[in-house]
Amino acid sequence: MTPETIHLVERVRSKLSESERPCEIAGPIPESAISAAEEALGVTFPPSYRKFLRTFGGIAIPAHLGVVHEFVGVTPPGRDPSARLGAPGDVVGRTLAARAERKLAEHLVVVGLGAQSQSQEEWFCLDVSRPRSNGECPVFLYDPRDNALDQEFYKDFGEMLEEVMGFVADNLDQPLD
Repeated sequence: MTPETIHLVERVRSKLSESERPCEIAGPIPESAISAAEEALGVTFPPSYRKFLRTFGGIAIPAHLGVVHEFVGVTPPGRDPSARLGAPGDVVGRTLAARAERKLAEHLVVVGLGAQSQSQEEWFCLDVSRPRSNGECPVFLYDPRDNALDQEFYKDFGEMLEEVMGFVADNLDQPLD
């Protein structure tokens, strides 16, 4: 995750607040909470996702604005679990539930939620079994309706965040007709 991506997220948040549409940012997560989430899931998060958690914690935007409308994060320590960003859960809750209910593979981590269709969502999952030399992992689309892993959608979490927020920013910059 680059400084430009951080600036892009802040630009989107500002634009959405000007138009009175919500952009929820959970807030920075301490390293201890990130490590606890990794331990609970039995995985190691890639560098871009760890930086996202340390910087933003989690982000939710209006569902109609992007292919990913929630970047799933970690519940900040001391925060009421019922008030989690993107209830019913954070990355640990969502991933463990997906593993139990949908037999999601142990090497997949739900880090993004996509288009809603018939009360189901598409999941964007890190595949932590495929780290590259820089520690980054690809993001795959998983369709819980079909209980199937689809295609590699992004080369890593940082690319996913940058592309989606860039698309949202470009659309918000367009004049309304």
